[in-house]
Amino acid sequence: MPDPDWTKIAAAALPDNCGWRGQYRVRYSEIGQNGLATLPALADYMQDAAGCGAKRLALAYDDTVDRGVAWVLARMAIIVRHYPANGETITIETWPSGFSHRMACRDFRLIDESGSVCAVAQSFWALFDLQARRAARWPDWLIARLPDPPGPKLIEVSQRPAHPPANMTMTDHITARASDLDIYGHVNNVRLMQWVLATSGPDKTADFQPASFDMQFRTECRLHDRVEIRQADGYATISRHDTQDGKTSDTDLVRAQFVL
Repeated sequence: MPDPDWTKIAAAALPDNCGWRGQYRVRYSEIGQNGLATLPALADYMQDAAGCGAKRLALAYDDTVDRGVAWVLARMAIIVRHYPANGETITIETWPSGFSHRMACRDFRLIDESGSVCAVAQSFWALFDLQARRAARWPDWLIARLPDPPGPKLIEVSQRPAHPPANMTMTDHITARASDLDIYGHVNNVRLMQWVLATSGPDKTADFQPASFDMQFRTECRLHDRVEIRQADGYATISRHDTQDGKTSDTDLVRAQFVL
């Protein structure tokens, strides 16, 4: 991802009709060995902020689950200017920033205690049919609740994520456990990010903190799924062996690209 215009990002106004602002304190359990917040910690804050922002529009999980649908994260692109430190309180501002091709876009701005923007992100959400376990059509009641107009886009993310190279090397294998699952019954996106980052750093350090991270969630990772983490040249995948009609193939559940 290209370097963003941080001045423009800082100057964008929080939309009156759909914006949400909240504060999060970096906890001791959320920092790496350098005393700074990990990327999954920031992603976790943004996941919570997205739910709060959706609640303002009556489009959060509690507003949709009785109708058999819910939002699931399809992609998130994050650019970090600097990571906040242990004990620091950061402010997150978020708003919907567009709707197209059955995908809702939501932007995030993270602000440190000095008032400077420390990170920015753009996320893409699909409506999920909880019974059929697949993407759902947008019903009229949902469309009526979408903000018009949406807020501004803070960054421009390519429409199509980059395709990983062919020469991926297996760096880890994991079996999904019950403790990895979220309310939807699949492995949460932040946990999947943790799996990728655990083997992505220059020295395979657990607190690897990239400058940018673009992660695409292609299909569910369910309980007891055995997956492989593969890496090469700033790309990573989480893949599962699938067998159908006696033939085995690899299915990419997650694809990611990162900059050190």
